Amino acid sequence: MAEAKVDQLARRWDEFRTLRFPPGFYQREPEGECMVMMDTMLAGCVSSAINGPLDDRYRDVLRERTAVLEEILPSIGDDEYATKYFTHLHGMAVLAAELDKARSE
Repeated sequence: MAEAKVDQLARRWDEFRTLRFPPGFYQREPEGECMVMMDTMLAGCVSSAINGPLDDRYRDVLRERTAVLEEILPSIGDDEYATKYFTHLHGMAVLAAELDKARSE
């Protein structure tokens, strides 16, 4: 089961890497959150999850940032591209957490 999730996450990661960061979000901070930092932190967790089990620090960051992004998503609905980008990032983060959990079972 974990191997199928690795493949799925790797495919989504490859798709994500072709997307440009939404230009309007370099300075925009919905609900006080820096989206550049959000992107960097979650992308790092996803990349690490593809390569192996996460340590406690990455696991905590992944859980916390995924929850925050989920709360922020409705507030960026005015930008169609940003919604697509951050929804993709959120989906990868959720899958990375599922993969990490599957590896520990």
